[in-house]
Amino acid sequence: MNARYWIFIAGLSGALAVAAGAIGAHVLPGSYGSLEIFHTGQLYHVLHTLALFGTGLFMLVSEGKRADYSSVALQVAAAGFTIGMLCFSGGLYVQVARALTTTWGIVPFGGMALITGWLALAISALGLRRY
Repeated sequence: MNARYWIFIAGLSGALAVAAGAIGAHVLPGSYGSLEIFHTGQLYHVLHTLALFGTGLFMLVSEGKRADYSSVALQVAAAGFTIGMLCFSGGLYVQVARALTTTWGIVPFGGMALITGWLALAISALGLRRY
């Protein structure tokens, strides 16, 4: 997938992060613990939306200047951030909403995907060449 695709996904994710913040601030009733869990999900959502956007920009500016494994690592980073946001933040949102009782099974997978995204982004930087 090209950089523009990942930047597009980051834009959608940013819009969803803002909507989630509004829901958490104005709609969700509940105990302090539930809101704290929700806000943790939203914080990770926002931070990794920015990471995904930055990864897309990194792809754009480094075209033709990086090693092959770096290009693959950027794709893995973008996919890891996206999957991680869906599973980790989405899982916490669902947990708070009490829509599913099995959410905890997906949250750790999402956290690992976020970690994978960050590590892959770091590895991709090693493949940059100076011109």
